[in-house]
Amino acid sequence: MKKTIMVLAAVFAVAALPQGVASGQPGQGGMLPPWVNDNWRDAQYPPSEWYVGYAVDAVTGGAKLADVQRRVEKQAQLKLAEGVSVKIKSVSSTHTSSVRTTDGKNANETVKKDYGQQILASTDAEVAKVELTTFYDQTNNKVYALAKVKKADLAAYYASRIDYYQQNADNDLKLAKQFAESDKKRSAIEKIADAKKNLGECDKYSELLSAVDGNASKRLVDKGAALQSEIAAFETRLQESARIFVGGREILGGKDVDIVIPSIQSLLSESGCKVADRREESNFILTVDVRDCMQTASGSFFYVSACVKANVENVKTGKSDAKLNFTAPKAGWTNAERAGQKAFEEAATALWNEIRDKTEICK
Repeated sequence: MKKTIMVLAAVFAVAALPQGVASGQPGQGGMLPPWVNDNWRDAQYPPSEWYVGYAVDAVTGGAKLADVQRRVEKQAQLKLAEGVSVKIKSVSSTHTSSVRTTDGKNANETVKKDYGQQILASTDAEVAKVELTTFYDQTNNKVYALAKVKKADLAAYYASRIDYYQQNADNDLKLAKQFAESDKKRSAIEKIADAKKNLGECDKYSELLSAVDGNASKRLVDKGAALQSEIAAFETRLQESARIFVGGREILGGKDVDIVIPSIQSLLSESGCKVADRREESNFILTVDVRDCMQTASGSFFYVSACVKANVENVKTGKSDAKLNFTAPKAGWTNAERAGQKAFEEAATALWNEIRDKTEICK
């Protein structure tokens, strides 16, 4: 089965190391660096400890040396990355600084590059701490490139990224708990979402670390699983924590009605809050007073406005989280009774918007 190709970001943090030319194998016009020899590379950078990428290409057909050099360097890095991931294809933009020395017809160039690179790959292969060296043999008109990174360094990088995101997730969870203690449910839920996002960032690094060093991966995977479990348990408790009792009085045309309060109860339930049947079972008490306060007529059309007062009390603290006092948008109809009903429906919507904007009793 073919894997889906994804656009992924890779970071190559390159620290160039100088390479000597005196002890290399002979070239047609001089000595090549020893790392161009396959056996030498295998002996110096054993696969059990290193990821290595090597590439060589000729400068032909009027091609510019700088273009060939960039291409060869990229090929070396991608061959290295194939040791961590597979089927990688890359397009790079680079900033280059170099130190170049010449000896007769040969030239040795050590290049330091900062890579901003996009990777097309079947898995997310972010590679860091790569050491890159290039060599140009002017006699044979060829460019050689060597990219290498210690597996231990790469594993340490992946582990540091996992630690970073896990610590962020842990901090988000602690903040969520603090918000919950203050009955700021919306803020708590937002922080839980941040915690889950940070844990999600760990997944790609966990996969890569497991490929490089399975023993180091297990500790961090276990820690991530424990965090995930704690976040899930807290999220469940949080969803069940807010219980709100809604009471009060609605007067329309001098009569008691039930329009606004049932609507608010339904909206609270739809938003994840539980409506308490009794005041003593609640975390919050929402007291509502709604009355028709303005009525006008234009021909056979009647307009009514509802005046709303509401108070949100935090049962734990005994303090008011919000005191609301406003006139809802007027509503019109061909008879006064229906106009009043529509005005109270408008009042319910307006009150709900005020509660969402000015309190944190629900998500």
